[in-house]
Amino acid sequence: MKNLKTLEIGKNVKLTLIPESKFKTNLISVYIQRKLDRNEVTKNALLPGILKSGCNKYKTLGQLTDREEELYGSYLHAGASKRGESQVLGFSILSVNEKYLDEKILGQCIEFLNEIINNPLVIDGGFNEEYLNIEKEILKDSIMSIINDKGNYAMKRTNEIMFEGEPYSINGKGYIEDLDNIDRVSLYEHYKEVLKTSPIEIMIEGEFEETEVVELIKEKFQFDRGNIIDIPKEEYYKEVDKVKEVKETMDIAQGKLVMGYRCNVDYLDEEKYYSLLLGSRILGGGADSKLFINVREKESLCYTIYSTIQKSKSTMMVCSGIEAQNYEKTVNLVKEQVQKLKDGDITESEISNAKIAFINSLNSLNDEIGRISDFYFSQSISKNKSDLDQIKNMINKSTKEDIVEAVKNIELDTIYFLSK
Repeated sequence: MKNLKTLEIGKNVKLTLIPESKFKTNLISVYIQRKLDRNEVTKNALLPGILKSGCNKYKTLGQLTDREEELYGSYLHAGASKRGESQVLGFSILSVNEKYLDEKILGQCIEFLNEIINNPLVIDGGFNEEYLNIEKEILKDSIMSIINDKGNYAMKRTNEIMFEGEPYSINGKGYIEDLDNIDRVSLYEHYKEVLKTSPIEIMIEGEFEETEVVELIKEKFQFDRGNIIDIPKEEYYKEVDKVKEVKETMDIAQGKLVMGYRCNVDYLDEEKYYSLLLGSRILGGGADSKLFINVREKESLCYTIYSTIQKSKSTMMVCSGIEAQNYEKTVNLVKEQVQKLKDGDITESEISNAKIAFINSLNSLNDEIGRISDFYFSQSISKNKSDLDQIKNMINKSTKEDIVEAVKNIELDTIYFLSK
């Protein structure tokens, strides 16, 4: 992206400026990155909700809401997400572009966001007990709700089986059994350690004056820093000794099939990685894909079927909703279509359609504020340097031979089937 600029403004604190004048709003985002660790994943998942419930200056949710209204309806957001083998605490504030107002509020918004992050509500050395109990119940409900979406549940179980012993198998939402042992004092001590030792990235997207914004960020955000933790790159290469096949039952209307493949392509080799993405799109990325045409349309074996790439672990998941009696035939047909992809049984029309779909997807990142910020944060934590235009060029110049080279080492690792 033109004019994108990244600055180091503190000890492992980066600021990225994303100028964009098409929106009437500005977005300031703060990302705090942790290793995906079984011992702290539940604690981290609790933190955003507690911090957004009240801070030292605005002690209640009502006071926070009042402050948002004073800032012309600015919107505060906080949440935790799993990114590869990292867990990211994200905080943001969306505000009206100052040029549409009679006063300058950008500095006030930055200050407000800093209050949430750096000045939490602390009582006798710990977080507010009431807020903690509420967030525990909210998180518990969220973890339990995974089972209500059977497709997501099947993907979760596939990850647990396929990546057993690897950090990627950890549930980014945390674990219910951890909640009783988390108290308000120990959680606050943990949060102080998180702020002190985590890589932090701040992003501002919208229309602003660069020098002013940099000075405001430096002035308002003051982080107490210590020894910063190392976030290791995910291991992406693994040979498959034996395919794992797991079948489980549940009271469901439709079976959920997930087939997990190891692709063994390093995402830092960007040209090869984007050729792999094209391969997955050709295999199962839309109504013109091999899986959709051959498994759903011709054989009527499934209601839905698609493939998706997990970038950090270089894996491809083929997901489908099928009846139990169609299990064997569906599995064999998926294997057959994957082999055709590896053999280079690909038409120019399939390649062209895949490229158009990807370019359209990249172009859509500019349709809504925040999507570009999230994209460039993902690029940053994966240490990819390419911007959108460079990625489009790589996709457009990828050939059939490039795609075949990228998919040639795909190996089936795990078959998971959830049925009634």
